[in-house]
Amino acid sequence: NAVRRGGSAKKNRYPKMPDWSIAVMNPTDRREQRLQSYKKARSEKEIYERVLAPTLYEFVLWVLQEALQSGTKRLYFLARDGYQMYLAARHLCKQYDLDIECRYLKVSRYAVRVPEYHLLGERCLERICVGGIDVTFEKIMQRAALTDKEAEEIAALAGYTENYRKVINYHEVMQLKDRLKKIPLLFHYIDSHSKEAYGTAIGYLTQEGLLEPVPYALVDSGWIGTIQQSIEHLLRQKQPDRKLEGYYFGLYEIPEGEERENYHSFYFTPWGEIKRKVHFSNSLFEAVFSAPEGMTLSYRTESGKDKIIYVPVTDSRENLNRERISRYICWLEEFLQEKKQSLPQADSGYVEELLSPFMGNPTQFEAEAYGSLLFSDDVREDNNQKVSADFSEQEIKNHHLLNRLLIMTGVRKKVLHESAWIEGSIASCKTLDEKGRARNRLHAVFYKYIIYIRKWLKQRNR
Repeated sequence: NAVRRGGSAKKNRYPKMPDWSIAVMNPTDRREQRLQSYKKARSEKEIYERVLAPTLYEFVLWVLQEALQSGTKRLYFLARDGYQMYLAARHLCKQYDLDIECRYLKVSRYAVRVPEYHLLGERCLERICVGGIDVTFEKIMQRAALTDKEAEEIAALAGYTENYRKVINYHEVMQLKDRLKKIPLLFHYIDSHSKEAYGTAIGYLTQEGLLEPVPYALVDSGWIGTIQQSIEHLLRQKQPDRKLEGYYFGLYEIPEGEERENYHSFYFTPWGEIKRKVHFSNSLFEAVFSAPEGMTLSYRTESGKDKIIYVPVTDSRENLNRERISRYICWLEEFLQEKKQSLPQADSGYVEELLSPFMGNPTQFEAEAYGSLLFSDDVREDNNQKVSADFSEQEIKNHHLLNRLLIMTGVRKKVLHESAWIEGSIASCKTLDEKGRARNRLHAVFYKYIIYIRKWLKQRNR
């Protein structure tokens, strides 16, 4: 039972819960009915209702159970991944009269990292120089919040003027980080922009109650938990002893030096559940469970009646998936209205039975329906592309372990373009037959097992 309730659940840790256990139909029958029927879905709505809405529901149910057990009185759902979670949590709290306040916090990695940089010193490069999909020198300078003119100056000093927009791999990003450490002007620019951003950022967090003596926690999709760490760094300038807790759908790792007990995850933890990670796409998860608005970039002040008001500044570009996200929200609301009762406890095992075949072995229809969502893994969300990139057979083969290593080490002079959902790219490749798709999925699974076993060993040895 402990495993079924989520990664951080423990035996007999839940108190007596509201009577959520009376199902409209037998829970086992209902579960089997869904598992057997969703692969036959032939519309985007059917897939959302049978796979994605139940996934979100089970996670939010787990968050509320954890909050009740720990005495948490307020939950901050982080923009934008937390928006549909926030809607579901408000619905459940109202339906079952739970003593938990749900709030939506307008933040992003970029909005909280920029004001944090000056607190980190040289370590800010750990936030700025990270891998991703189609990383360029220009993207790295944008992460650092430099202006175009400032970025061009640093490019000249780093020897990247000619390769300003060239895609660089992870190994090259690490080499660039070492070069940037030796450029004092870069840290001058970063420090200046960071200090300027800090005042309005801490003003917004204070306004939203994060310094109040109320037991609260953050809720987000997850993956590494650095937003929690960044917010905590900002708050500690006002309250040195402030510690935050976070509830996440899944965590691949937690920031170095952080305490495990402050990072709770439902579906997978840094210390296990490797199979779940292999058959999961965090990029697809983020693309689906988002909000219609653009990302939060920074904060500004407005004059209120009696005080200064801090207002989030969002990207002028709305979410490029806005229309589809709006439909998902409508479908979620319909799902919640029909869900009058619930299973007695959240069940991550049920979620695995839904997500693993959908994300790890999608049909061509599923890959084309959800793989066409636009996604960017960069903190500035530039250069959006389809979640499942349109790859040729050769581009898919480039992702096989040996080919990938040869390209990344420079033995083969090719650019390795990444797909945020490689399984979707394989399933939607028109020139592959079923045997070809199965063979390439095996290569993808093999590579991901190696990656996640390495991450597991790294976290285990900390």
